[in-house]
Amino acid sequence: MSSKSTPWDFRRGIATARVLTQLGLDHGLSHDRLLRHTDITPAMLDGPRGEIDAVQEIQLIRNLVADLKHIPDLGIQAGCRYHVTTYGLWGYAVLSSPTFGSAISMGSRMLNLTFSLTSNVVERHGDLIFSSYRTEHLPPDLRQFIVDRDRAAVVTLQREILGHPLPYREIQMRCAEPEPALVAAYTTLFGVRPMFDQAHDRSAFEAALMNEPLPQADPHTTELCEQMCRELMERRHVRTGVAATVRDRLLHTPGHIPDMEEVAGEMRMTSRTLRRHLTAEGATFRGLLEEVRRTLTEELMTSASLTHSEIAERLGYADVTTFIEAFRRWKGMAPSEYRQHHGLSAPRTRVARSRLSPKNGG
Repeated sequence: MSSKSTPWDFRRGIATARVLTQLGLDHGLSHDRLLRHTDITPAMLDGPRGEIDAVQEIQLIRNLVADLKHIPDLGIQAGCRYHVTTYGLWGYAVLSSPTFGSAISMGSRMLNLTFSLTSNVVERHGDLIFSSYRTEHLPPDLRQFIVDRDRAAVVTLQREILGHPLPYREIQMRCAEPEPALVAAYTTLFGVRPMFDQAHDRSAFEAALMNEPLPQADPHTTELCEQMCRELMERRHVRTGVAATVRDRLLHTPGHIPDMEEVAGEMRMTSRTLRRHLTAEGATFRGLLEEVRRTLTEELMTSASLTHSEIAERLGYADVTTFIEAFRRWKGMAPSEYRQHHGLSAPRTRVARSRLSPKNGG
């Protein structure tokens, strides 16, 4: 249910640890085995509002996979346990959306309230929607479990909000064709036999399905849940450690967004060391840059009469088109629509502003 590429380095609700731990317990593992080196305790699993970092979840997955490597469809089993109710407010907001397409759009804007570890891109090509799952940033030994988990979770969510399975046109998988039993498990999950040894992990379905009404649509519930989701996302954006230092530095000079090499040099370390520190905190430089750009964009659009080209330039985008694409990813609408929706005045053109300057008689 996600859209453009989104980093995985966000804090997540404890529910995902609860799902993964219960899967391990059901297969005969103990809490001690499952939670080793995660800093997660059984008491934390019982709390309704607890949160963990992405790196903690990855360690939990590592423990699970290491002890249950004899179960080839373990990732599918995990993903099928993530129901609408597992996601809390985000799940209810998606469920109450008017159409399948609006559910995808809303869910994408609030992606940091899910449990995804893959980065996801949704694109339209002709009459098909392609949803790609990227895993390059994940530990190689865990990639297959995680992509299986995330894809199975999406299939489960789609079935629950639509009231029926999503009819996929095709399923592409990067892995080599596995044993027949696992092929059968994939086929049962997706409703179509996957193609293996492909260039991407991605799914395709008819674009017309984006207009399908959802059976539990409720605009009042959607609006309430979205507002509560936004508040929760803001609380989760609080950062500490090296990630906080990097973000503060990126915010310091909005007219000049430094690259990773420059920031690392100012912190008296190599970019490789900086990357290692950020990874240990469950963050990435790219993710922090995206976060800062989003924050500065909202500020510039509400407090300055800048054109979209000028905002793009101040935030270090190559061109205004790239900025507009990023804005759509954040807000689910173009900058001009956002201004209209929030009653913001349209930006003055460069010519109009030059006429207001003192040397032009303003």
